Amino acid sequence: MLHSRTALALAACGLVLTMAPAVASTVETADARASSLQLRGTASLTTSPSSYVGGQAITFSGNIGTSGKRKVTLQLHMNRPGDNWFGVRGFSGAKTLADGSFSFQFQAPSMFGIRYRVVSGKRATPPVSFNARLQDVTTWVEGTNPDYGLDHNQAVAGEPFTVMADATVDGAPVFVGRGLTLQRRLDGDSWEDLGRSSVGADGNGAFPGVSLPAGVTVVRVVADEISSGANRIGWIQSFPAYVNVLASAPAPEQARSPKQGKVATTSARAVALAAPSARRGAGAASATASSKYGWYPILSDYTWEAGQSLTSPADLGSDRDGWWLDYADGAGRVSKHNGGLYLDSQRNRSGPGDFGTTRATLMDSARAYGRWETRVRLTSGESSSTDFRVLVELVPDRAADYACGRRNITVAEVSAHGTSMSFGAKADTAQWTGSKSIPSVIHSSPAVAVEVSKRHITWFLNGKPIGTVKGKAAVSDVPMTLRFSLVGDQAGEYDKTGLHSDWQRGFGIDSGKLVTKGPALKKSALTACES
Repeated sequence: MLHSRTALALAACGLVLTMAPAVASTVETADARASSLQLRGTASLTTSPSSYVGGQAITFSGNIGTSGKRKVTLQLHMNRPGDNWFGVRGFSGAKTLADGSFSFQFQAPSMFGIRYRVVSGKRATPPVSFNARLQDVTTWVEGTNPDYGLDHNQAVAGEPFTVMADATVDGAPVFVGRGLTLQRRLDGDSWEDLGRSSVGADGNGAFPGVSLPAGVTVVRVVADEISSGANRIGWIQSFPAYVNVLASAPAPEQARSPKQGKVATTSARAVALAAPSARRGAGAASATASSKYGWYPILSDYTWEAGQSLTSPADLGSDRDGWWLDYADGAGRVSKHNGGLYLDSQRNRSGPGDFGTTRATLMDSARAYGRWETRVRLTSGESSSTDFRVLVELVPDRAADYACGRRNITVAEVSAHGTSMSFGAKADTAQWTGSKSIPSVIHSSPAVAVEVSKRHITWFLNGKPIGTVKGKAAVSDVPMTLRFSLVGDQAGEYDKTGLHSDWQRGFGIDSGKLVTKGPALKKSALTACES
């Protein structure tokens, strides 16, 4: 029996994606000169295929609009007010033929609503818009005796059944032969492999002969990374599927029709993918503390703009050994969505089934002092139940240092339907807390940051300091790491919530300006303890 942590198990199976070339941020690489380029002659650009996922090899074909062999570059535009065209990081080496034509392959971006163009000197092609399909896998149970009338999430102990997987959700292309792994959840971030299969011509994979003991078992299917040719497509896991294994078969007269028994949270055929969040180009980006106070160079920057998976290294920086560990003890999932890290409370757009806690924790990239910054936004399709607690935190990297949550630093705590942000620090028997009124994070994308030195902690919102604790008392002096959470419990029903983080950046403490003039936080005794 194989027991393994989620990302480590995937790495051991060869699923970890080597970092694909991805686009750079406008903060670091915007090329103002490129915005003045003009279309020339009969310049043209087409791309294929039309349906693709982030990281998939795309063929760019066209003509630069003039004859002669010339070097060409690839540029993108984020479609936000005030944005310029800038170079695509990692692209190099393409040239035109003598007649000005070109054809080359490069990995597709994963963001929605951005544009690419091909440039040579002062010549540019018309732009092409990109809207990647979402990678996804859905699962359901088949092969039970039809006389039982069981739901698509039910089976009978001692009677083998089949787990099906569909890897073509949202019109994504079919990758015939892509490896699939069926796993059973042992705890929130630990899974056991149950079997292997692969994607067929219809986009489905099957795991026949599954037999489980009576009770509720949580399973998922993981689709392998694809790194053949120019493809750099990361692995992706399905949402957790709860399989109710009955101790004995129901009597025929008590059976229900399968059509009546489908449950939205587990029936892959009956559910729709959650609506995509607003395109990345919507609204101008707010200011960041890292730019305002000169925290560069970056130690690590996760951009999620191409085919990355959770175990891919950082796109930029000198510390590129980190990776993200996903945790879910309920119905949620951590994945990539629209060029960002995405925590989702369940698959469905609305309806029951949002419960438990979902987390993403940065691993192997901890430090005791430094700066951390990220941009976040929320989605929610409901407002009739309880909001999840949405947390961006620094937590001790080593389990021995965790101290029951008494050393955590809250960078931001928000909720889908709230209009305030809480932040603060804990240090054994004391805590410091602050809050700030903000617009709804459903309708805004704030940049939140924290600076931790040996003698102070300062919090930032959209580049402005909003709180400071001076002195050593609040500083734990242990290696800390970034963690995102949707916090709920097993018994409650919560409003459907998605947490989207565009990027996550880490900086050292020795560059730029230290900020110690934020408003003071309130100090109080710390009595609460978390597991």
